[in-house]
Amino acid sequence: MDVTTCLKSLLLAIRQHREHRGTSTASLLQQQIQDVSALECSRILSSGQVLPSECLSGLLEVAGDPNTSPALTGSVLSLLARLASDDESKEALHSRYNIVGTLAAVIHCNRATPEEPIVLQCLQVLQRLTYNVRLLHCASHIDDLLTFLMLNIQSQNHDITKPCLGLMANLCRQNQSVQVQIKSQSNIKAFYRALLNFLGHNCLTVVVFALSILSSLTLSEEVGQKLFNPKNIHQTFQLIFNITVNGDGTLTRNYAVDLLVDLLKNAKIADYLTNYKHLPVCLSEVVGLLHGKDPDTAVKVLELLVSLCSVPPLRRLICQTVLKPAAPRLQPTARNPAQVRGAEPGLALLQWATCPVQGPERCCLLALELFTELFEEVIGSSQSGSARSFLELLLPALQSLLYTPDFSEGDALLQRHCARAGRALDLLLDILYSTCSTAVCQRLPCFI
Repeated sequence: MDVTTCLKSLLLAIRQHREHRGTSTASLLQQQIQDVSALECSRILSSGQVLPSECLSGLLEVAGDPNTSPALTGSVLSLLARLASDDESKEALHSRYNIVGTLAAVIHCNRATPEEPIVLQCLQVLQRLTYNVRLLHCASHIDDLLTFLMLNIQSQNHDITKPCLGLMANLCRQNQSVQVQIKSQSNIKAFYRALLNFLGHNCLTVVVFALSILSSLTLSEEVGQKLFNPKNIHQTFQLIFNITVNGDGTLTRNYAVDLLVDLLKNAKIADYLTNYKHLPVCLSEVVGLLHGKDPDTAVKVLELLVSLCSVPPLRRLICQTVLKPAAPRLQPTARNPAQVRGAEPGLALLQWATCPVQGPERCCLLALELFTELFEEVIGSSQSGSARSFLELLLPALQSLLYTPDFSEGDALLQRHCARAGRALDLLLDILYSTCSTAVCQRLPCFI
C-alpha cells in the first residue's frame, strides 16, 4: 500500500475515533498508525501537503486527550519518533504544530506515576525533538515540564534519569528564558547539588548531560567558576576528547561536542584549552576520525573543528594538523584521490567536501567551511607551502562541485553547496597566486 492510501485510511480512522470513542475504533486507529509507521515516509511532513498535516493534527489531538489509552498514545509517540528522523521534519513539527506542548501535557497528566512506560516514551521523543532546537519559554506546559524534570532529576528515579537529564540539557542550551525560569525555583541549590553528584556517575552519557546543564546555568556564576576553573577544566577536556575519539554512542558524542562548542564561547575557557598540554595529540586523533567514519560521526567532528577555528591559536594548530605536508607519491590523476592516501587528514576532509549532492549535505557544507577557515589561515603565512602538495587534487574536485550538471536555480541545497565550494576555491586560487611558481599559475585555467 502506498503512503497516500495509508494516510487516507489513517485520517478516516482518526475521524471515526473522534466521533465514536471506544475499543473498536481505538484498535482500528492503532492498526492504521502501525501501518503508516511501517512505510518509508521520511520528509513527508516537510512536503507541505495537506493530508499528512491533517493526520498529524488529529493524532496530536488523540495523544493529548487524557482519556486516550496508554497503548494508543504509545503508538502515536512511536510514529512521531519515526517522523522526527531528519532536521527538516523536526522543523516542520515545531513550526506547524504544538507538539512539545502536547507531549508535555501527557507527562503532566501522568506526573504522579513517572515510572509508567508512557512517561519514559514521552521523554525520549521530546529529547529527540528538542535536540538543537530553541524553544520559546511561553510555549504551553513548558513550566510544568521544567518542574517535572527538576523534581525527577533530584529524586534519583533511575528509570527516567537519563532522558530527564538529556531533555533538560536541550531546553537549557542557549535559551536564556528557560535558564531564568529554572534559576528562579526555590529548590535551585538542591538541583545544583544533584547535578554535581551526577558527575561521578558510571555512565558517561549521564555525566555529559549533567555537565551540559551546569554549563548552561552556572558558567557565569560562582558554582560554574568553581566547576570550570583551571584546576578542573582539564578533566572536562579529557572527558570530551575521550568520548569524541573512543565513542560512547552517537548520542553521547553529540552532547560532548556541543558542550565543548558552548564552553569555547567563554574567553577564559578558550584560553585554558589553548594551553591544554594534550591538545595536539587530541586534535590529531579527532581529525583522524574523518577517515572511514559514518556521516553522523563526521558531522560532529567537523562541527567541533569549525568551532575550534573561532579561536586563532587553535585554528593555527588545526591547520598544522590537517594540512600536513604531503609526500611526492600523491597522484593527482587518481580516480578517487582520497583513496590514494586515505589516512592523510587533508584528503579525508576533501572526500567529505566533495561527496555527492545526494549524500550527507551537512558533512559537505561543514567540510567546505573548515577548508575555508584553514586556507584563510595559511594565506600569506609560512604554512602555505604545506598546502601545495594536494592543491591540484582539491582544485578539480571543487571545479566539478561548482559546475555540477544537476544544478538548478530553485535548488537551495545546491546553491549552498556551490557557495561553499566557491568560497573555498577563491581562497585556494589566492594561495596559488601568492605562493606557487609562474608555471603552476599558468595551469590554473584548466581548472576554472
